[in-house]
Amino acid sequence: MRPRPLWLLGCALAPALVLTACTSHNGPAPSHSPSSPAAHQSGGAQNEKKLAEQAQAARDSAVAQGGPMVEAGVERASDGVHTRSDLAHGVAYKLTVVCAGKGAAEIVVAPSGAGGRQAVPCDTSVVSERLTGKGTLRLDIEAKPGTTAMIAWRIDKAGS
Repeated sequence: MRPRPLWLLGCALAPALVLTACTSHNGPAPSHSPSSPAAHQSGGAQNEKKLAEQAQAARDSAVAQGGPMVEAGVERASDGVHTRSDLAHGVAYKLTVVCAGKGAAEIVVAPSGAGGRQAVPCDTSVVSERLTGKGTLRLDIEAKPGTTAMIAWRIDKAGS
């Protein structure tokens, strides 16, 4: 058996070297102008963070004197809030929702009788609703079309 020539090995490795050379970047880092997509994404993230902080602050000031927290969160209005909570049957709870940004959302609570439907303006107004525990509670908060906002929500056991 004859050894294979080295040029065959070279031919096999050449494409790997070319691919590596094409994918590496040795030049200066590209500059990002304010109109670049990265700048818009960063600005959008900063805006979301600011809106989330506004919504949380309004929500937290409204529930400062409330009962013990059961569940809470902050979500993009475009993603909506979709949660299932196990609430003790017959026990009273309070749902507090704040939407900060532009547009509006709607709270939908099921099963019927535990809560209902209620509009939520995205102007940092505090919207509260009393709920009655009936086992598993389904809470959905959905944004109206064109809404760009953050939603802060919280379920507390109602004080006696």
